[in-house]
Amino acid sequence: MFGRRRFCHLLGASGAWVAGAGCQQGELFAVYNWGDYLAPGLLERFAAREVKAGHPRLRTVQDFFLSELELLAKLRAGDRHDVVVPIDYLMPRMARESLLHPLDTAALPGLAHLREDYPPWRTPEKYWSECGDHVLGVPYFWGVTGIGYDSDRVDPPPTSWEALFDPKYAGRISVLDSKGDVFDQAQLAAGIGINSTDKPALREVIYPKLVAQREILRAYDGNPERALASGETWIAQIDSGDLMRARAQRPSLRFVVPEEGAPYWVDYLAIPKACADVPRAHRFIEFLLDPEIAAENANYLHFATPNASALAKGLVRDADDPQIYPPAEREASHPRSENWDGKTKELVEQLWLDLRGG
Repeated sequence: MFGRRRFCHLLGASGAWVAGAGCQQGELFAVYNWGDYLAPGLLERFAAREVKAGHPRLRTVQDFFLSELELLAKLRAGDRHDVVVPIDYLMPRMARESLLHPLDTAALPGLAHLREDYPPWRTPEKYWSECGDHVLGVPYFWGVTGIGYDSDRVDPPPTSWEALFDPKYAGRISVLDSKGDVFDQAQLAAGIGINSTDKPALREVIYPKLVAQREILRAYDGNPERALASGETWIAQIDSGDLMRARAQRPSLRFVVPEEGAPYWVDYLAIPKACADVPRAHRFIEFLLDPEIAAENANYLHFATPNASALAKGLVRDADDPQIYPPAEREASHPRSENWDGKTKELVEQLWLDLRGG
């Protein structure tokens, strides 16, 4: 079982697409994605659609990155994948560094299917003088990062992020193997906003809290859904969709949004600046915007789709699940991370290195 954040050591893993390009006939079309973040068969169906439309035959590859920093490094090095899937807080940095190809919205009529509150990612006004007014990304999925737990083993049900710091579950707790997520859960538990720039609080409150948590963790885990499903972990920080898929293997698993709130994120479809066939990359994004394709993808992944047409047509099975599609009145409790894209960035990076190296 692989989740959105899971790096897949499989054929086609990161960097393998060039070496394997001769395995099939046709022009190469490669997507750089989080692990297990596209429904099976969709790449092949896109390739078949291309042939039917009179375009060249394709050999398709999906590569996987371990972290957002790996994706960023590849793009800085001139990565030539056709489509990539960055998280929201990377978009401003990618805009400033001109790492993405501006999108031709006229080639994407499927944008009309998106929810009005999930528009394409546009270059923020404060960056226009540097890189122009461009659309650089199309919303792909969004979700909430909360707590997953085994209701047969965790009692009472957790209501606070403090549950991930409870020695009662020592050796059975995991948090995501990600700097941003690890700090988010500690800051929320301590009543400090996830975008806080309070350096003394980060050093004197959050860091000691994380050191204490480290002593009772089973793991900093990039694949918490597997460990929850197997019973190795009883309570974990996890993305909503990953927990829903794990629950198919262990029905006693539950997902909760803690009372302090939970971060939410949006992942985007974007085209690298060095993409060799930009029109084809646009056609793939347009393919994923088709309501039936968007619904099939969402039904497999159990993440929230921003495709309003797919939802309105009743194609999405999870549409009424409040853990995946939180009600509007709860949205205020879901902050979006800025990933310290500013004054506290260096401090948090150093604290993270100290935490993982200690």
